[in-house]
Parts: sequence; C-alpha cells; structure tokens
Amino acid sequence: FRPVVLPKGQTRELEATFFIPDAPPSGDLAAPTTVWLRNTLRARRGGREVYAADEPTTMMPAYQYFFLVLAADPDRYAYLKRLDSIVPPLVDEGNLAEPTMHYRVLLAPSDRRVPVPSQPLAWTPIAYVLWDGLRPNLLTPDQQQALLDWLHWGGQVIVSGPTSLDSLRGSFLEPYLPALATEAVRLQPADFDPLNQFWSLANSRTKIRTALSVAANKTLVGVRLQPHPQAVPLPSTGDLVWERRVGAGRIVVTAFTLSDRPVVNWGSFDSFFNACLLRRPARVFRLSPEAEPEAQWAAFPGAGPMRDGRFVSRLRYFTHDAVPAVPAEKPVPGVATPGPAPGAASLPLHAAESGQSQVAAWSDTSPVSEAARQTLREAAGISIPEAGFVFRVLVVYLLVLVPVNWVVFRLLGRVEWAWLAAPVIAIAGAVVVVRLAQLDIGFARSRTEVAVLELQAGYPSAHLTRYTAVYASLSTAYDFAFEDDSALAMPFPHQVPYAPGLREPINSVSLRRDQQITLNGFQVASNSTGLVHSEQMLDLGGSVQLTGQESSAWAVKNGTRLSLEDVGVLSNQAPGQWELAWVGSLAAARTTALEFRPVETADAYLANASEQGRQNLRRLLELACRDRSQQAGDVRLVAWTAQPLPGLSIRPQASQESTRTLVLIHLRRGALPPPQPDRNLKAELVAEPATFSDREKWEDEPP
Repeated sequence: FRPVVLPKGQTRELEATFFIPDAPPSGDLAAPTTVWLRNTLRARRGGREVYAADEPTTMMPAYQYFFLVLAADPDRYAYLKRLDSIVPPLVDEGNLAEPTMHYRVLLAPSDRRVPVPSQPLAWTPIAYVLWDGLRPNLLTPDQQQALLDWLHWGGQVIVSGPTSLDSLRGSFLEPYLPALATEAVRLQPADFDPLNQFWSLANSRTKIRTALSVAANKTLVGVRLQPHPQAVPLPSTGDLVWERRVGAGRIVVTAFTLSDRPVVNWGSFDSFFNACLLRRPARVFRLSPEAEPEAQWAAFPGAGPMRDGRFVSRLRYFTHDAVPAVPAEKPVPGVATPGPAPGAASLPLHAAESGQSQVAAWSDTSPVSEAARQTLREAAGISIPEAGFVFRVLVVYLLVLVPVNWVVFRLLGRVEWAWLAAPVIAIAGAVVVVRLAQLDIGFARSRTEVAVLELQAGYPSAHLTRYTAVYASLSTAYDFAFEDDSALAMPFPHQVPYAPGLREPINSVSLRRDQQITLNGFQVASNSTGLVHSEQMLDLGGSVQLTGQESSAWAVKNGTRLSLEDVGVLSNQAPGQWELAWVGSLAAARTTALEFRPVETADAYLANASEQGRQNLRRLLELACRDRSQQAGDVRLVAWTAQPLPGLSIRPQASQESTRTLVLIHLRRGALPPPQPDRNLKAELVAEPATFSDREKWEDEPP
C-alpha cells in the first residue's frame, strides 16, 4: 500500500515495490514465466475501489539482468541489443522462443522523470549503467542515493566521456569518477594504435586484423583525461580508458564516445566491450553440434557457466550471496592436495560449478538466512529464570519483609506499623520480581533478533539485514515500523521449503509505504514464535576505514556510533595464504593500529573469538570467515555488537529483548585481474558474414 494524491485532469507516475514470489519450476532453464500483478486504486475514505487492473510481468531467468542506458539520446545505443556480450550466441535445447540473453537493454527516456528505482534494494536486477550526457539533476535525491548504494555493493557504471564528464562535474557522482575532463581534443588515428595492437583480433581465415579504423582525413571528438589518484588505466588502451574501484563496484570512463560510428563498427568492439567495459572473462566461439556459432567462457567451457549469474553481475550482498567453504584440513603427508580450477583467480567468484545461479536477489534460503534461522530456533522464546536467581530474590524479599521492616519501625517507635507495611512490601516485591525476570503477569512477549550489518570502507551507509523472532504467550498481531524509506520486510519461514501445517491458519500481512514503512498484521499464535526478515540501508553517521599506506602501518578507524566486540581483521594475501590482526574491542570514534600475523586459515578468527560471540553468533561468524567470495588482496573486518540498532520499532513492545549483530566491513578490495581479449572472432565460424547497413546498425528494430 502507498498513498497518492491525484489532482483532477493530471497524469501521475507512481512507484511501487512488489514482492515477486519464486515461480514453480517449469523444467526449462530459460523458459519465461508470467506473473500477474494486480493494481487496485481505492478511495482513502471508505476504501471504495476506484480502479483495478491486472498486468502481466515476465520473470527473467536467474542469469539475466538489466543493462540500463542513461543518455541524453538513448536511441544511439540501440546497437547494444545486438552485441554478443548482451545476447550471447548459445544453442538452446528445446528451441526456445527467445535466445539466451544476459542483459535486457533499457533505453531510459530522459525527457522527464527518469524511470529508475528510488528504493536501493530494488536495484538488484540492474548489473550496469551506461551514462552518456544525461543531466544528473534529472534523478531525484532518492534515486541518486539508491544508485550510490548499488554502486558500492558491486554495481558498475560505464561513462562515455566527452559530454558526460562535463555534465557530471559537481554532481553526486563526481567524488567517485576515475577521471575528469581537462579539455576537448581531436583523436587522431594514431591515438587508437594501442587499442588496435592488443584488442583488434585477426581473422584466422582471412588473416585480416579487425582494426578500429579512422579515416586519415577525419578525427573523433574526445577529451584529455585527468585521472584520480585511486584510478588505474586499463591495459593496452593508450590512457583512453580509466577505471576506479568504488566499494565492491567500479566506474570506467572512456575518452571517446561509445556511440561514434568508427567505434561501433570496429570488428573487435564486442571483445573490447566484454573485457574492458563489462570486465568479464575472455570468451571462445565454437561451432555447436548443430553447426551454429556458440559462445563459451574460455576458462570454463560448456553451456552451463554461460547461464551463471555470477559472470553476468558483480552485485553482491553478504546475506544474499555468501558462499560457504568447507574448513580446510591439514595436509596429509604423501597425499597431493588439488589446486584451484584453471582460471578461477580471474573470475568474479570461484565459479567452477555449472548451472543457473543468480546473485543479489532477496533470499530466505541463502546460507546466511539458514544460519540465522537455526540460531533463532535455538535462542527465541521466553527466558525462564534460573533456580539461583529465584533463590537470591527470595532471600532479599524475606530480609526486607521481616528484619529490615521491623528495624525501621522499631527506630520510629511504631513497631505495630510493620504489620501494615507487610502487604505493601509483598506487592512491591512481586512487581520487582516481575521486572527483574522481564515477564508480564499472565501475558509474556519477547523479541530475539539476529542481524547482519555489512559496510564498505569509507562509506557511511550500511546494508542491514534483520532476522527477528517475536514470541507471545497469547495470540498477538504485531506491527513492524521502519524509520527509513529503504526498508523492506517479509514473514520469514520457519523451515525451507515451507509447508503449512494441517490446522495452521493462513494470515495476510500488508507492507505500507506512508510516513513510515510498516509491516502490519503479523499474527503470532498463542505460545508460539513468528519470524520476520527485513532489510534496509542504515546511515551510521560515519564510516570505518583502513588508514596508512603500507600493510605494516595499517590502522583501522571506527568513525561510526557503534562499539564493536571481537574485532579481527582478515587479510587474504593469496589463495590459501591468510593473515590476522586481532583487535578485540573497538569503541566508537576510536582508531587502533593493526599487527598482522600469518595464520593457516581464516578460522583462526574463531579461535580468538570470545565465548559470548561463539555462543550467540557462531554460525554467522563461521560464514563471514569462510565465505569463498574473498579474493586475493581483500581485507575484511569481522566483529559483532550487542547494541540495539535503530530504525525498527515493534508494536506491541516486548518486555524481554535480545539483539546480536554480526558486523562485516570490507576494508580493502584486491586488484581486478587484467582484462583479456576473446580467443577468436565469431565471424571466423560464419561462412558468409552478415553485413549491415549503417541504418541497420544504428536503428533499433520496430517496437
């Protein structure tokens, strides 16, 4: 639900967030599935239905994502829909109606409101944004913040330089750009020689190099780039292409326009686009058994990895995408230990497995969700006072009731009043006992929460995932109210796959977007526990970052309001080579130096963790240490906090609350592997290469 004001005679564009459930498997990896969304407009007074419509939506395959074009003239990028990087040639069994498509290209209109989400967690289906000349102020402040959050968690922005860099100067993106434009220049044919020497592939049949050719009497409009100190030039591009890491994401900028005809018509443009701009592994083109050209990853042959979303998008959230690893065993003398799969170090993840895999999606079945579910199953409920507590309270009560009571009134000379004070003391004692035990007489409620707070170094906004268990001794309807507009919430199943009990009632909940985001009507039966999964972006009022130039002089600075416990910093020097700097406690607004020591595995953190941390967050701490997404050069801080995190209030309030939060901070990212061109050209496999006129190359197919 969301409120809307409709002025008479005016058209309004509304943004709403829908939850799309997992569709039943169709048996076909890429077969499209239709989901119907019902939109209903109701009058605020009385709830009268004013308008209703059912709209079909096609679910994308798990490996498919959006490629968003934000350009002043988006039609100039219609050619993207024909690139093999976008629609890889892949022979599908079953002759599907549509080809395998890694990206759906969205040419966003820019004449009015830009149709991109203002909800940051709704950016998860977007893998890339290509920016060319769009005025940044066309995006609302919420859309700008959502884009920045997406960028820091693995989104990638491609900036087509000449006109874009001027328009982005002074914008929300300027602090993260890899380079700024100093002056406009005319790019001569010789300026593209480094590109041609490395990226232009030769046709093995014709022995002709598919070079980027610019007529001798013509030039291309470009810019001279002034790189940022944290930016690096892409190899063999003649300083025409620079990139910069931004959290888990990156921004790449070109000194030339990506829609210029010589660039688009370059025979090796798709190889350059795939490796340098998309930053994906090299491909090889082969003939399928049906004698059709087919693309495969050069390091991982076969059709399966081509349908793996980990190669298509770099967007990652720990609670969605953590990949648990089996704890390493000590090598046995005389037994060879197998090494990593060939080329695995150059992949966005250790992706030797085949088959479909999606990333970044909301998940109630991820390893983190399952670990939180098991933790809540053990911890949720009402804590019954131990026998020692009852004995101590009884002793104190009897002391106050008899000797203390008598002594006080004996000193006052009114011993007979001690009998009148006895009932008052008894009632007060009962209230104190209930308060100490955190139990309401005849009605008890408790809240147990396990959360994961993920941060990127130097960025104040964090991704917060809460798994909340609420217990009630009597049937209760709970409301979850969130302070931030980025919040999303859903009931969390007790088990996966979820199957309702024979007599279990089915209750409806509603997610309302008004002055607050609220999940209303979450029903918990008597003497039972209900689970809720919620996520939001949380502003911590500061950031955590790694200071110092060399690892021997590194220090970690906590600029947030959180005090952290069991702080350990894990550094992945190389595959199988780990270092650990143990900090212990790190208070808010404090800086501490790091002293690393070599350890056999990342599990060394668990050996140093306190008993309290291992008891309450053991499963989550193990996942944070053993997550296989860590690459060589990554530095990760693992900690936890017992501080209740702001942003969520639950009504009715529980008398007993327990909160534990895993804190995961990515302090440093390892360098990306050097991009590599494709092994060959698809044109080598085609007997008569298709030719397109300029009009066909530049114009999109009819709608």
